[in-house]
Amino acid sequence: MWIDKAGLPGIAARFKDDWLVSGQAAKLFFASTLLTVPFTPIFLGMLTIPKMSSVGKLMWNVVGIVGTVAVFFLWLGMWRFWVRVDGSNGITKRVWFLVLLLGFWYGACLYYYFVYLPQVLRKYRMLG
Repeated sequence: MWIDKAGLPGIAARFKDDWLVSGQAAKLFFASTLLTVPFTPIFLGMLTIPKMSSVGKLMWNVVGIVGTVAVFFLWLGMWRFWVRVDGSNGITKRVWFLVLLLGFWYGACLYYYFVYLPQVLRKYRMLG
């Protein structure tokens, strides 16, 4: 039925575990980390943007939309990896659970660099 493919569960179902550890996913997650960290002060309202032209405002709006999507893409992707794929031992997984839970997108960035990326690279080294 088409309702099974609607909304966030339908989107999440399209990205299987095989895709989650693919090179394409790793690159998209990397791009998300690059967008997430430097734009966080803007998202939180800690940085005020000076008055600018309509084109400048449009560009900042696009950056805001893309950055917001990147934050959630990274955070939800790292959670899914943690739940479904992560091969770490029990204590390590518990620590990273807290990092992901309390660190939000910064925790997801840390998880990407210290857990996700090494495991994905190790997988590709084994295959190649």
